[in-house]
Amino acid sequence: MNIELLILLILLVSMLCVAYWYARRVKNNRWLPLQSDVTQSVLSSSAQALLDRDPFLQQVASYKVQIDETIITSVQQHERELEQQFASDVEHVQRKEQLSQFAWWVGLDKALIGLWEEIEHYPLWLKSEDLDKWNKLNLKDISGSSKENTYSVEFIYGTQHFKIIELTQDGPGELNSVLSFFEDDVEVFAIECLISAIGGETEHICQNICAFKKSGNWPKILLEYYGQIKIEKAKSANTMKYFRVGEFKSRFEG
Repeated sequence: MNIELLILLILLVSMLCVAYWYARRVKNNRWLPLQSDVTQSVLSSSAQALLDRDPFLQQVASYKVQIDETIITSVQQHERELEQQFASDVEHVQRKEQLSQFAWWVGLDKALIGLWEEIEHYPLWLKSEDLDKWNKLNLKDISGSSKENTYSVEFIYGTQHFKIIELTQDGPGELNSVLSFFEDDVEVFAIECLISAIGGETEHICQNICAFKKSGNWPKILLEYYGQIKIEKAKSANTMKYFRVGEFKSRFEG
């Protein structure tokens, strides 16, 4: 069987399984996170002993239980009201939740971030003499553009045109961005990220899935390139272990 067809079949089966699992989870355990959040943590034996003999603490604990029940009841009622108000849109909300869960499970968000952080500077390096050295993914027909807070990188895979656009947005005390992946000029996947600076380098942390189209070759492309990136990083780390082996021989003796 063709390897590309096999990957697509595995992706399709995984998508169906996760969607089914998540739908049942949402249906049967809708309020589990909320209940967990408002449930008392387990007391130590000494604290429990004090509670058992102290009327004031018992009163506070009882009031806490009442507040927890009020929270759950109020939120559940609000959710039912929203479902009635937006009855025609419930299916779309559920689809968004299910596809977002699947994207996180498969790691499509990490794949898009990994690809972007690998190639975002490629257009600036096009005239570099060591082009083959830094173009580790062997991308073809690389181009890019920048305008104010928007930056993009484009490339060709086979006969298809792919593009990543980053739109940065300043927030109170933080920097956010939206990464959008396009296949043949159609947005097929997008995520909202928090950008943090660590050691002079930026790191994107996915906060939300903004778009997911169930068509095209884009999942295969993202996962394939991300796999190549992870292999190269692992090889580099392995190489570094042996880079100073001569020094280790003299300084680490058994």
